[in-house]
Amino acid sequence: MKKMYWVLGLLVATLVLPVGTMAETSKDIATMEDMIVTATRSEQNVAKVPAHVAVITAEDIKASGAQSVPDLLRSLGGVLVSDLNGNGNNQTIDMGGFGETANRHVAVVINGRRVNPIDQAGVNWSLIPVENIERIEVLHGSGSVLYGDNAMGGVVNIITKRGGEGSKFQAEIATGTDNTNKIRIGSGFNAGAIGLDLGYTEYQTDGYRDRSELNRKNLYGNLQADLTDSFFVFFDVNASESEYQLPGALTEAQMAADRTQSINPDDEGESQKVVFTLGAKKDFGQYGALKINLSYGDEDIDSDMASWWSYMVFDVQTLGLTSQYILEKSLAGKDNRLTLGVDFYDTRFEAWSGSFKGDRSSRYDHSKKTLAGYIQDEFNLTDSVLLNVGARYEKPEIELSADIPGNVTDEEMDEGEWAWNIGLAYSFLPGSKIYSRVYRSFRYPVVDEFTSYYTGEINKDLQQETAIGYEAGLGLTLFSKLKLNLRGYLMEVKDEIVWSGVQNENLDETRHVGGEVDVNYQVTDFMALYGGGGYTDAEFTKGANDGKDIPLVPDWKANAGIDFKSVNGLRYRVQYNYVGEQYFGSDYGNNYDKMDSHNTVDMYLSYNLKGFEIFANATNIFNEEYSDSGYYRSYVTPPDGTYYPMPEAVYLVGVRFSY
Repeated sequence: MKKMYWVLGLLVATLVLPVGTMAETSKDIATMEDMIVTATRSEQNVAKVPAHVAVITAEDIKASGAQSVPDLLRSLGGVLVSDLNGNGNNQTIDMGGFGETANRHVAVVINGRRVNPIDQAGVNWSLIPVENIERIEVLHGSGSVLYGDNAMGGVVNIITKRGGEGSKFQAEIATGTDNTNKIRIGSGFNAGAIGLDLGYTEYQTDGYRDRSELNRKNLYGNLQADLTDSFFVFFDVNASESEYQLPGALTEAQMAADRTQSINPDDEGESQKVVFTLGAKKDFGQYGALKINLSYGDEDIDSDMASWWSYMVFDVQTLGLTSQYILEKSLAGKDNRLTLGVDFYDTRFEAWSGSFKGDRSSRYDHSKKTLAGYIQDEFNLTDSVLLNVGARYEKPEIELSADIPGNVTDEEMDEGEWAWNIGLAYSFLPGSKIYSRVYRSFRYPVVDEFTSYYTGEINKDLQQETAIGYEAGLGLTLFSKLKLNLRGYLMEVKDEIVWSGVQNENLDETRHVGGEVDVNYQVTDFMALYGGGGYTDAEFTKGANDGKDIPLVPDWKANAGIDFKSVNGLRYRVQYNYVGEQYFGSDYGNNYDKMDSHNTVDMYLSYNLKGFEIFANATNIFNEEYSDSGYYRSYVTPPDGTYYPMPEAVYLVGVRFSY
């Protein structure tokens, strides 16, 4: 209760700041006349999209103080973020209530290029420094027609910065809790038709817990050129390198003794990744526009899980080629837009494993070639009603091979899947809409869900997940001051995939029901109130666990905050966060107690003066002791739960310079 009094005190203190010293926090709230790309894979008026798409701008990113993309998304009502190591190196985004497999149910896209891996490793968020991001668009709900595999729960589309007018230079240096240090430099220019952006970031922390050290380096470059008024090309390069330690889970007794300790003295890993992307867009005027992207990525991972007698080395190479044709032409006297696309990805996955560092006695050779075609049509039934209809057919060719001493296995899979979407959006006021849609989506097992690293056995009976979803929502903008988004959804999922303790298996049918709200109110020119909330009821609907909750899915989450910006360059933001109770991972029978709910408060303060910005960021300022993740152990006597403790208060202070 004392913590709540502190929060109220902070909010009251900010409310009595002299009004005369304040300026607007930003321009008037963006209306739904804004253009987005995620819901259609090309620019579209958001008021004509039968879905909820949240937008996070570069200004929002800077004011948040976040150091990773998942941290940026914590404030969205329908997004749950967990951090296994507490240092930002192993974070997961859940949309739709999928718990342990959440990272395989959200498609992540950077400048049109999918970055979801074909194994369980999850997205390499270290490849995406937040300072290089222009905006993030988050599609809530299925995006399987346009994005295919993994897009069952939602899509996170990251759009990086391009060269602005003239030249620029930026630098940042920061230091903070747990021996955290950060440096960043960036430069760019735009000379007529040609623009260039370059950036380098280095981040190091000892981490809150013993053996949670992280060292991360990122290099980014972008070159773009308007070769003619109708022909645009760009080239991107992204490179990252990270070294990290893995502190592991703690029992409740170990937590009580010292929640910062690690019982895994030797678990650690390192990774290197580089990605090249070449893209072009040609506008043919009345005959439409064509976009083509070619990408290549190479990732090397060295994982030493000594506490599990497991050492693995990975080499993953991915070639991608995507093309999209858009034709905007009236049909029966009504505005109509037709989108056709083809996506091709070819991933080669090689891995070696053994029981100690340097041991490569087992080998795995996997590959996945995916060819998909999609069509989407957006037809204006009236000036205010739009019908969106689309379909996608995706067929992967998956080859799996494992060579374990004494056991060699090979399997091939090539079963195709359909996704479809039918939606209506009605714009009843300028910048406002109501919408509904129904869709079918899918997710294929990743290669190490098929294959056991321990035995080499391949579960050829494992099926892809499919879902039928229903969704309705409201987007409301009033007087350029209030922006409100409401969304409700129901997904009936078949063959959801989980680890059984022996192998990955398809679950009985599950149902995911939820509601979300996000609101932003520009109270005055200098002060904005914002908040969000989400409710998720994810449960089994058949089989032995009928009526039981899916683990690691809290029923409720919420946040609320205040954002101020003054004419003299001062900016201040405070945000309250709540995540409700949830069952431990692997507790499908709901046999053990739930993990506790938690409340945290974050703050950000900055001051701008003639190209310099001094800033301070603080998370969990009241030292809430909590865990994002935990797992049920049925194999010990008595059964218990293990925890991954999150940091108490963390502070980062620094200075930025730009001209």
